[in-house]
Amino acid sequence: MAKKKEDIRIGVFICHCGFNIGGVIDIPAVVAYAQTLPAVVCAEENLYMCSSAGLDIIKESIGNCGLNRVIVASCTPATHEPLFRKACEEAGLNKYLFEMVNIREQSSWVHMHFPKEATEKAKDLIRMAVARASYLEPQIEPELEITESALVIGGGIAGMTASISLARQGFNVHLIEKEAELGGMLRHLHKLQPTERDASEVLQEAVTAVKANANIHLHTSHLVQEVKGFIGNFDVTLQKNDSNECEQIHVGTIIVATGADAFTPAGMYGYKENENVVTQLELEQLLKTGELRKPRQVVMIQCVGAREKTGRTYCSRICCMVALNNALLLRKLYPDTEVVILYRDLQTYGDYEDFYREARENSVSFIRYDPDEPPKVATSADGKLTVTVYDTYLGAEIKIDSSLVVLSTPLVQHEDGRRLSPILKVPLGMDGFFFEAHPKLRPVDFASEAIYVCGTAHGPKDVTESITQAYATASRAGIPMALKKVKAGAVKATVDKNICVNCDACVVSCIFNAVEAGPFGLPNIVEANCKGCGVCAAECPMAAMQLKHFTDQQIVAAIEALFRSKKPVSSTESFEPTVLCFACQWCSYGAADLAGVSRIQYPPNIRIIRVPCSGRVDVLHVLKAFQNGADGVIITGCLIGDCHYTDGNVKAKDRVDVMKKSLGALGIDSNRLEIDFASSSEGRKFATMMTTFVEKIRRLGPNPLRAKGGD
Repeated sequence: MAKKKEDIRIGVFICHCGFNIGGVIDIPAVVAYAQTLPAVVCAEENLYMCSSAGLDIIKESIGNCGLNRVIVASCTPATHEPLFRKACEEAGLNKYLFEMVNIREQSSWVHMHFPKEATEKAKDLIRMAVARASYLEPQIEPELEITESALVIGGGIAGMTASISLARQGFNVHLIEKEAELGGMLRHLHKLQPTERDASEVLQEAVTAVKANANIHLHTSHLVQEVKGFIGNFDVTLQKNDSNECEQIHVGTIIVATGADAFTPAGMYGYKENENVVTQLELEQLLKTGELRKPRQVVMIQCVGAREKTGRTYCSRICCMVALNNALLLRKLYPDTEVVILYRDLQTYGDYEDFYREARENSVSFIRYDPDEPPKVATSADGKLTVTVYDTYLGAEIKIDSSLVVLSTPLVQHEDGRRLSPILKVPLGMDGFFFEAHPKLRPVDFASEAIYVCGTAHGPKDVTESITQAYATASRAGIPMALKKVKAGAVKATVDKNICVNCDACVVSCIFNAVEAGPFGLPNIVEANCKGCGVCAAECPMAAMQLKHFTDQQIVAAIEALFRSKKPVSSTESFEPTVLCFACQWCSYGAADLAGVSRIQYPPNIRIIRVPCSGRVDVLHVLKAFQNGADGVIITGCLIGDCHYTDGNVKAKDRVDVMKKSLGALGIDSNRLEIDFASSSEGRKFATMMTTFVEKIRRLGPNPLRAKGGD
């Protein structure tokens, strides 16, 4: 490894976080230990480092001690890293010379019954951070000009609302709709709850507002064919339906509001075989047009095509409310009609709980069925319907004669949404809907800057929620356009052309077109297109490609520091493994944080290194870990299909599969390396993953290289 600069001066600031950290970890002991680490010139503790007093300590120390690197050991960087970075900047220190250590969510809270081990873990994590910080470099965030116009894809209620909001802010908006008219699914709805307004009224108001606003340029019967460019400067090609006629527009931000389709339950419960078996959407159309003949009995079956063991495993959220709404409309229109709802579970959040009570008061019957024994619909020779259901409360099978069977089906992503995903380079989740950057911190953003999502393109939601989310995206998209200039992130790929062998591995691996073949075939980095995933750096066989702020040098320094103080294990000692975990900052790191917040305990053997994407983890990093004595290495990332960089986790899995086949040649059991996946909401799964892996490593015993004392 290259020799680090001699003038590094590091300050380490350790937070008690009240009793949250200090109640488990021996903070004075950790402070005393930090003072002994190389290049650390000051180490201090404070009850709350994030308080104004704590921030003042950091800023004063930067000036008084001449610090050029700052480390704060406290809580998760997901919430407080921007605050500490800002304090560094106010003191004149580049914010990329700051490093944060998570000793609350990932130590004190998950090892609260093992204070000694939690304290040792805190020391290890700080030692790793000090080693990494020694190789941090100041970074400059490039300033980009922002075109003051937006592209909104989809002319449903969400797309129209976002367009109107942006237009009223004074921005030009290009509203694209694949159909000949605006409205999307709203055109097919009848009454909207909880207001009971006619859907046609809401639709007409929105359409009128769109067409009356001179800032909105409407493109009906058009599809987005191609998108090039980056934040603030997107070149978009539009194509007219069933034509080769194309149009070019230039925009600064993009909002995806493509909506969703209702699942068609072909072959289920006699749908399309009997005209009296319809979906909830078709029932609404019959109610809207007045074509519904008075039914004597109506049976509604919930979760048709949803919450399955495979395929559409998700709950569509709004089906229960739609069923309750339509049941009440039927009872009001035809008071003598009997309505029975067959359900697995009822989800009626918010104001919709009132509709459930109202439905019961209006004699709507509810029968709970077991998903393993779903209802059966039979059609007699004369076309009459009989529904058979096993009532889980009565413990008996019931037969219901019905004039009309209504199937509650989920919303699903349509083909246009799937087609748009690779065009925009934005991910779809496991449910097929567009996947946001972070469900809590960036709920309407994509990982790709200046591209946003709203409405049912993002997932099943009602009209009110779609409108609310549309306003949120308009607000987010309006910020960079109002500023006219924004600073892009500095975590970008970089290439050393002196050692590049022109293999094109980086060009092939980058799906964002951020790496181009330049003169003599050597790669050029289009920084504005780079999303900072680091996949190209991991794929480069010569280490010519690197990722700023997550270089091989920085990552390896942390790995080597972790094992620097670890002693060889003798056969007579009780063995406790040291396991290194690489966690993607978007999902699995968030899952680790959630495990901490939820106080879900797992073994204190885990040491986590945060990476931008599991796809950034290089063969070099894994080999260095084993070479230095890691007993096990586990790489964790987003769920397959949910990667914020589309397929970074898939590339990581493929890389691990290859490495596992090769480790035997080095005398390392392939079972010591694992890759697993968790979303940011799966704290318990993360804890289980860590517990299971540590137990497996315990059974394998110490790494042979560690037992020998390493190389």
